[in-house]
Amino acid sequence: MTRLSILAVVLMLGYAVPAASGEGTCGTFAPDVLYAAGDLPNSVAIGDLDGEFDLDLVVTNSFSDNVSVLLNISHGTFAADVTYVVGDSPRSVAVGDLDGDLDRDLAVANFGSNTVSVLLNNGDGTFAPAVNYAVGGSPVAVAMGDLDGDLDLDLVVGNSGSDDLSVLLNNGDGTFAPAINYGAGDPREVAVGDLDGDLHLDIVVANFTDTVSVLLNNGDGTFAAHVTYGVGIAPGGVAVGHLDGDLSLDIVVANFSNNTVSVLLNNGNGTFAPDVLYATGSGPVCVAVGDLDGDLDLDLAVANRLSDTVSVLLNNGDGTFTPHVTYGVGDSPRAVAVGDLDGDLHLDLATANGISDNVSVLLNQCTTPPCPWDCGGDNDGDVGIVDFLALLAQWGGPGACDLDGGGVGITDFLELLGNWGPCP
Repeated sequence: MTRLSILAVVLMLGYAVPAASGEGTCGTFAPDVLYAAGDLPNSVAIGDLDGEFDLDLVVTNSFSDNVSVLLNISHGTFAADVTYVVGDSPRSVAVGDLDGDLDRDLAVANFGSNTVSVLLNNGDGTFAPAVNYAVGGSPVAVAMGDLDGDLDLDLVVGNSGSDDLSVLLNNGDGTFAPAINYGAGDPREVAVGDLDGDLHLDIVVANFTDTVSVLLNNGDGTFAAHVTYGVGIAPGGVAVGHLDGDLSLDIVVANFSNNTVSVLLNNGNGTFAPDVLYATGSGPVCVAVGDLDGDLDLDLAVANRLSDTVSVLLNNGDGTFTPHVTYGVGDSPRAVAVGDLDGDLHLDLATANGISDNVSVLLNQCTTPPCPWDCGGDNDGDVGIVDFLALLAQWGGPGACDLDGGGVGITDFLELLGNWGPCP
């Protein structure tokens, strides 16, 4: 049967075969869409706050002493912000299930009141009044993780005024034991991850003293003395991720004063090779990690405070990175976060813009289907009749359904049938 005769049969059946989509734009981003926040937003986090299986935004507002919650309406558009009071001059927010009820709660580091605020989710994306816990001096960063191995999330807070970290262990119900403090450099941001492969979460700290500190977990939620590694000038953001594909977590740091990010690859045991520097925009203050171009390695997104941009650095697959590409955002972005905001299985970006009092949302323009058999152009994450009809229409020639490069044929037909249904 020829391709034309197959098309004739398809048309007789009354089906329209859509044009197949291509690749081309993965890891590039549409112009930002702005959403109002509070006064001087300086941190943004992403999570499903209302249980509707899409990702929402939460932003700290330093001058209005509150957090803004922006619920996802549909496909990466957001409702007007709803604000909740926290401590004085909030600087950082983290999202996670703190009380074990499967709803995402909030933790906020309050620079002006030397506290961390915990806001428990009511189950619908609204939040109970903040409960405040004392930490060190002038806290600027907060992160969550199960630090003591009891299956609930604990808190680690970076304190810029007292040059230390506060660790608050969860009592199991979203309340916290008094803080235990550990020396660090001059903290500006914190991250957690298993750096030495012992299945316990360790702590990484970006210090304004041109270093990054690593505190390895003793296995019980207490930590060894910090070990420091040199990075760029005035680091302000830190993240961890498997950057070079060797299953050990690496470190990336945003260096404000020399317009770079430092990448420190793990030696495999929680020690790190000397940093490698990559250029960014002007005044990088925050870095986030995620697979932005869909090639299964982790890329970098950097908020550049002085150039009003976000830089994207794509991974070459070995922990080295391509030159940065910049995208405009609001005025003075202080933070960037990564997540699939529009539900198309590709990661998008959000920045908190301090001077323009808003949030920028940049949607990934990737048009690659979420799996190769979803080749009919509908990009619905499901292998079905549309994809089958597209395969028939392309029979014998090239097309999006040509999975083996030899022209659309029986092999592609069998692959499509074998993966019928939701994409894996």
